[in-house]
Amino acid sequence: MRTKFPNGFAGRTFLVLLLSAAALRASHVGDTYAQLIAEKGDPKSQIQAGVIRILSYPDATFKLKDDVIVSIKVVAPVAATPVPAAPSAAAPQAPSEADQIASLKRKMSAAVNQVNLIVNQPAPSVPITPDIGRKVAKWGDIWFHPGATVPDFNSVDIRNTQETTNYAPHEYITSNLNPGVAFLGGEVEFNAMTKFFYQDRSLPKKKLTEEEMVKINSLYRIIGACESQLRVLGVQATLPGQ
Repeated sequence: MRTKFPNGFAGRTFLVLLLSAAALRASHVGDTYAQLIAEKGDPKSQIQAGVIRILSYPDATFKLKDDVIVSIKVVAPVAATPVPAAPSAAAPQAPSEADQIASLKRKMSAAVNQVNLIVNQPAPSVPITPDIGRKVAKWGDIWFHPGATVPDFNSVDIRNTQETTNYAPHEYITSNLNPGVAFLGGEVEFNAMTKFFYQDRSLPKKKLTEEEMVKINSLYRIIGACESQLRVLGVQATLPGQ
């Protein structure tokens, strides 16, 4: 017949005591000191007072009188304190749609601001002196015609649309919008793919370096990607000037 043990902590304690008692079955009340030592070896501690000896072992304490075991006290093993399981890390929550939209708008706005800073750098200029005045080419009443094409932010390369040939042949250029001021013709450009970002059209635009144009291309890609992701979220992005 199969023996049934109690469940839970009480069951475990019962089983421990049962096993401990079984381990001690070779030592009994009535055994002699010599038999105990032969069976279990030297105790971890021993106290003697007259005819009474107390021998302590890891699993039991034996009391002897006149070198005969008169009582046995089983020492129950100390149950290990269970280590609480570490709380599982909460799965990161996906950002809400509103958070995604706000993040994309911030990213696109930051890219637009950087483009504006690069495109609208002041072109090098000098005061018009009598000597310079004889070398200045005049552009009339405007630098640029109204309107601008919105670039294809996902693919355009503004290096291919940079124009300097109208300005470079002239040492100095000016217009009626800039009395007394001349700009260095070799340091001025027009670019149909950055005109959308021209802020002050009363001034000519600085000729951009290769590095600056590559940077704008990368910023355009950010703007284009943000526009596409916003459209997926049902938002039509609006850029300054649109």
